[in-house]
Amino acid sequence: MKESHELRWGGVAGVAAIVVAIIGRLVMGNAPQITESAMTISGYLVERRAQILAAALLYAIATALFLWFGVALATAFRRSDETSDAPAMVLAGYIVLAATGFIGISVFAGMTYAVTTHRPLLAIAAGPYISLTVMDAIMGIALAVPFAASAAAIMRTHVFPQWMAWCAIIVAVVSVLGAFTVAITGGPLAPGGALVAFVPGVLTALWVLAASWLLIREHLPIPSAGVRPVMGH
Repeated sequence: MKESHELRWGGVAGVAAIVVAIIGRLVMGNAPQITESAMTISGYLVERRAQILAAALLYAIATALFLWFGVALATAFRRSDETSDAPAMVLAGYIVLAATGFIGISVFAGMTYAVTTHRPLLAIAAGPYISLTVMDAIMGIALAVPFAASAAAIMRTHVFPQWMAWCAIIVAVVSVLGAFTVAITGGPLAPGGALVAFVPGVLTALWVLAASWLLIREHLPIPSAGVRPVMGH
């Protein structure tokens, strides 16, 4: 198999990760905000038990595909410039995201299974539910790492168009700002709120889809002189 085709499959994994994650989100339905009552939260877990567990499996698959995309992205940067630390930071960032994502998904699924199987535990279900939501918000800082590193690698190697670097910076900044919402206890800016969850997620998905499309097409810009070609040019 040619090296370029290995990167192409990484792009396919990126597109698949976004599609599977969207399906998982639709399956899970409208999750209650952390500001809602403990009864509302426990009621959601009971009523949507099967959907939550199915969505957790879909999110786990999406996380594995997302990691595959990140590995391909880091490989493209490394092949173009083996002297930079940015590719290693990109890879490390995606590994951290995948690891924390698997932990969060597994804990949420396990918590849902436990409290809906042993009903007396529903009285305290709001506690771990809120904790996991806050954890998801703080993960915005971890999400900013591979995107900031990707921006630096793009500016150095020109593997992707320069607008991709600026878009990656925007995603990184928005993700970090989202993490600081942990101090807010109400409204759309609270952890898990519509604005906090929607904006970073949409920006991330759009960037991943754009990068995946370039990897799939195998028409990345030719690197500048002295930098090693990536896609077999």
